Amino acid sequence: MLYITDDIIKLGGVMLPGLVQSVGVQEAANIYTPQDDTGAVNSAQPRGYDISKITIEILLEATNSQTVDQMIRSYESLFRKPGQTAARKMAVVNADCAAHGITSAYFKSFETKNVISESKVTATLELWSPPVFVAVKVVKKSTKKTSKKKSSKKKKTKKKKSKSAAKDKRKTGKSKKNAKKITKK
Repeated sequence: MLYITDDIIKLGGVMLPGLVQSVGVQEAANIYTPQDDTGAVNSAQPRGYDISKITIEILLEATNSQTVDQMIRSYESLFRKPGQTAARKMAVVNADCAAHGITSAYFKSFETKNVISESKVTATLELWSPPVFVAVKVVKKSTKKTSKKKSSKKKKTKKKKSKSAAKDKRKTGKSKKNAKKITKK
């Protein structure tokens, strides 16, 4: 019989019954590795972040106030209320989750395992939290524009000089002037 219950984690405003054995938080990036027809892997391409996964292992044993069956029912009532069709987001209060910036999560799974030889029940609770994003504020750089009068003449565009290693070294300026003179006549 358990004489103490933990107050390590609070979920949806309710302290979880039982003794918390471990709390694990997993965060991962989503990286896509495309393969061609031959099966060769091309360069990896990051695509963002996966959801954070919280795994909580709890020892459930009868106390003076609750039996193991009552504890299991209290867990189920947290996640599946009458008439509820989908998981809802719940507030998570825990030091490990707070260290990762997780304040809320969705119920994913609840599994119990009855260890008959030791007369105890271990429960594994899995919660999923959406990825935490850091807010980035974008500031647009202001540029000064000088007002110029628009002319009716067509502006000549200046070609940028090539930065190629095989730069064209011919001088064609004289030939272009001669061609313009011929076409104007």
